[in-house]
Amino acid sequence: METILTKIVNNWSESGFIEKSDEEIYVYGLDLLIFTILNMLAILITSVIINRFTESAILLATIIPLQSYGGGYHAKTHLRCFLIMYIGWWGLMYIIPFITSLVAFVMSVISVVIIFCLAPVPHKNVKMSTEHRLKLRTVIRIISLSIGLLSVALLLLFSNYHIQFGVLLSTGLGVTAFSMVVAHIVNKIHQNQLSKANR
Repeated sequence: METILTKIVNNWSESGFIEKSDEEIYVYGLDLLIFTILNMLAILITSVIINRFTESAILLATIIPLQSYGGGYHAKTHLRCFLIMYIGWWGLMYIIPFITSLVAFVMSVISVVIIFCLAPVPHKNVKMSTEHRLKLRTVIRIISLSIGLLSVALLLLFSNYHIQFGVLLSTGLGVTAFSMVVAHIVNKIHQNQLSKANR
């Protein structure tokens, strides 16, 4: 897969479609995009089978843009990434019916604060300029705040139908915030190991 994507991106840079210096970012981005689509299909197909498609679609529609702009934890292999996502999804399908509106409200507030503080979480495979990082920070803050306000508004309407949507949105925020915290901790550990190795 990496060889195929590298050849595609090389052709793009040779035809002047993209800058030569951006090739690595495009290879990484395409690889992530293809694998994300495959993960989504696996989850959505399973959700249809167990009659949880709406919940799954709302969760994915919340998590994917947040992690696309804000980053988060990335497993070292595609298989490990798939297993974490798939097993995590099953866990959420079990937990969500037990999440109260109060818990969802608190989760939304805490998650938005975490996302504001950490996003975008840097990744070793993605090099970005300070300007690009600041743009991403602005975008992720707008998205997370919008989702947070929408989830709180839905939770406060006190209708079971609206509360369910509010819980799903706050859960998506919670998953994203948790992923960012884990990624931040992993980055700190990696930096500490590098600094010890350089001493």
